[in-house]
Amino acid sequence: MPRPLVLVHGYSADAKAFHPVRAALLAAMEKQEIKLVDINICNYISLNNEITIKDIAEGFDRALGLCAGLKNGEEFDAIVHSTGMLVVRSWLANYGGPLSTNARLKRLKHLVGLAPATWGSPQAHKGRTWLGALVKGDKELGPDFLNAGDRVLEGLELGSEFTWDLSTEDLLGEKPYYGRGDDTPYVTVFIGNAEYTGVSSVANSPGSDGTVRWAGCGLNTRKITVDLTRTGTDGKRLQMSPWANDRLDIPIIAVDGKSHATILSDPDPTMINLVLKFLGVTTDKEHADWLKEAQAFSANALLQMLKDPGPGGILGGAEKILKKIEGEPAEPAIEGWQQFVVLARDEWGDGISDYLMEVHRWDNGQWVKFDQMSMDVHAYGPDQSYRCFYIRLPKGISQPGTRLCLCINASTGTELMAYRAYTSAKESVELSEQAPPIQLDITNLGPTGQETLFFPFTTTMIEIMINREPVPFDKETRVLNFEKIEECTS
Repeated sequence: MPRPLVLVHGYSADAKAFHPVRAALLAAMEKQEIKLVDINICNYISLNNEITIKDIAEGFDRALGLCAGLKNGEEFDAIVHSTGMLVVRSWLANYGGPLSTNARLKRLKHLVGLAPATWGSPQAHKGRTWLGALVKGDKELGPDFLNAGDRVLEGLELGSEFTWDLSTEDLLGEKPYYGRGDDTPYVTVFIGNAEYTGVSSVANSPGSDGTVRWAGCGLNTRKITVDLTRTGTDGKRLQMSPWANDRLDIPIIAVDGKSHATILSDPDPTMINLVLKFLGVTTDKEHADWLKEAQAFSANALLQMLKDPGPGGILGGAEKILKKIEGEPAEPAIEGWQQFVVLARDEWGDGISDYLMEVHRWDNGQWVKFDQMSMDVHAYGPDQSYRCFYIRLPKGISQPGTRLCLCINASTGTELMAYRAYTSAKESVELSEQAPPIQLDITNLGPTGQETLFFPFTTTMIEIMINREPVPFDKETRVLNFEKIEECTS
């Protein structure tokens, strides 16, 4: 492993956060008689209200260009924590030329994510509050005093425009950023299966390591496009992208007993050994063998992530105690967790802020609302056309052939305009708060027609496109009409 190693920390941290991992890596290298390499730990500013993640990515490029052993375009490996993943992915995406000439993809050989904030964090929107500033804000007197890093947190917010655009580019682009072979980096992701303890437990949310969601850190992502515009093509109004089009399989590798913090402060020795072995992967065959070994390590920890936490709060705790008294299992198994990031827009590309999206399943001869889909919904603060859903998947829901439909409705907020959904070139439906939602059968999706909407521990993007038109649709409207000239009669 002769390449330099670069370590990139997360939001509100500094280089010291990576000291335990660096020490563990050096000790393991020495024990295994692996040649020691230069380990460079980044320091970057995140607690400044004007700095963005893209700015930090530019700083990353500048630092590489001035660092001995890296300044001449040498190949390197990177290990990132939390926001560090977004920094490095932004650096890869901001090359400034065609993807075919992006030398950064070939230069970075391996990328290891430790609890990466691939899709942000449920804590980010709370960090902009005054309380967030007191807890995480910059305490150094000066122009940044008590800044919480508003623009970094905006990028980290669930369903952010930043993570949508970045993922559209590097995870779902026509040519893969993370493919099989030597022209793109090999990528893997480790995530702890435990939450915070003590005072920090106030930040915990179900299905997370305390800061990032289990289903929101892997890089296996699909996108569903729902094109209900007038110019949409019949037969292609509902499409799902394939899992892999020469893309690398990048699932989560679970680490038992580690939270977002302790995966760094107290790194698991087996995880460290797997990281070292991963940094030596050079072929698709070696990667497949490594992934098989890593998933075997992950198996027991992953089982702990299949427990249903049940309702939260005091009532939820009382319900668990009651079930134990009655002899019922307090934590029935689930299939896992899944995150959905949704964008609704009109034919102009403008966002739709007032809309409804639900999933219904067929049960006893009728469509029944899948309530899990609406239990944890977050609308992105700066633009509510972006939303993020987080669900626990009940047993059997992801089986192919499970009858599902997508229900969509939207409102313009004015009687002068309405959203119009074209189910075909000849048929359309007016959407409004008074009208029932449109129903789209999504039982069989994907290129093969056998894919299902649900897949544990992944993030699915859904883009909904609908026309915005003056009403009524078939007559002259109040929005614009021609002057009526009265004829004179004598």
